[in-house]
Amino acid sequence: MKYNFSKRTDHFTLPKQWDSMRVAKKLEKETGKKIIHFEKGDYQGSDFETPAHILKATVDALEAGYVRYDPGPGLPELREHIAHEVMKDRRPGTKPEEVIICAGAKNALTMTLLTLLEDGDHVIFPNPGYPPDEVWAKYANAKIDHTPLNQADWQYDLDKLDAMITDKTKLLIINTPQRPNGQIVENPEAIAEIVLKHPNLLVITDEIFSQVIYDGKKHKTISSIPEMKDRCIVIDTWSKTYAMTGWRIGFAVANEEIITKLSIFLQDSITNVAAFIQRAAYEAVTGPQDWTIEKRNLLEKKRNLMVEGLNSLPGVTCMTPPGSFYCFPDITGTGMKSQEFTDKLVVDAGVAVVAGTAFGSQGEGFVRVTYAVHDDDIAEGIKRMKEFLS
Repeated sequence: MKYNFSKRTDHFTLPKQWDSMRVAKKLEKETGKKIIHFEKGDYQGSDFETPAHILKATVDALEAGYVRYDPGPGLPELREHIAHEVMKDRRPGTKPEEVIICAGAKNALTMTLLTLLEDGDHVIFPNPGYPPDEVWAKYANAKIDHTPLNQADWQYDLDKLDAMITDKTKLLIINTPQRPNGQIVENPEAIAEIVLKHPNLLVITDEIFSQVIYDGKKHKTISSIPEMKDRCIVIDTWSKTYAMTGWRIGFAVANEEIITKLSIFLQDSITNVAAFIQRAAYEAVTGPQDWTIEKRNLLEKKRNLMVEGLNSLPGVTCMTPPGSFYCFPDITGTGMKSQEFTDKLVVDAGVAVVAGTAFGSQGEGFVRVTYAVHDDDIAEGIKRMKEFLS
């Protein structure tokens, strides 16, 4: 039987950034060989177990009966805490009515893109950027415009950004700290000046690594600029801050009119985020933060190990990222393209990374490497890579 799928899904493919993981898992299954997983965008190993008090809060919530439908934009106490505490510096004056609890950052991004975009709208994405963000913009028949980031520091080229905005441009996507390179967008004020010249232009600011920043640096966000408060949709998640990647819970913050629309979308699609998961998330943000601080310090040490190791490899150079748990080394000195390097590395050396081209054309010559793994895996992975390149 031939199925007549919607033409809007013609661009659907399996996520490019997970290609390496699929290959690595297949190799492990077929050969029994241990693959070093530098390709996963997740915490790995016993160093990063979800904090015990969050697990306990989940069980307590289940036993207390938080197991029914709870239609709406989220538990009131959770929305209030995000508005008054989490966003107090990032978007001063946020009201609980301007917060919605979503099933992870992807759910928030999907709902936002499908709610705001229609045929012919233009969206500006960073290049390199995060590919799933583009899937739903294309589904809405929007036109995607890529603004190239400067490879020297992965910052926005302000002149190019300014030149590409037209009266058809509805959305600008900012991601900070950035995926795939871990760099902080350092000039939100300058970007805001450009945005404010266009009265109908909105900004989605994806900040899922907002609490994973090193070297004493602080998170910067365009939404903290007073004139941008009602022009931004801020998206964040518990996944990276509290190692709750599989729990699928995040939030969006925007003007109440936008949140009301998103709430309708949410209730007509997934109904609500599971109430017991929301109670766990509430415990995460209101409970002790010692784990978060300790793990951020641990990640900083792992980052330093990874950067040092990568820079010891022939033909590879790597700048030190100030955020996220990714490095984005330049592998042009090896003489290989990103995909060739990635394919050969996993087969010949048993080390999985992600080709930079999975994140856009500007990723050619780079690969993404995750360091949220055990120290032994970092050491073994670097050893295998050195042997592969020798």
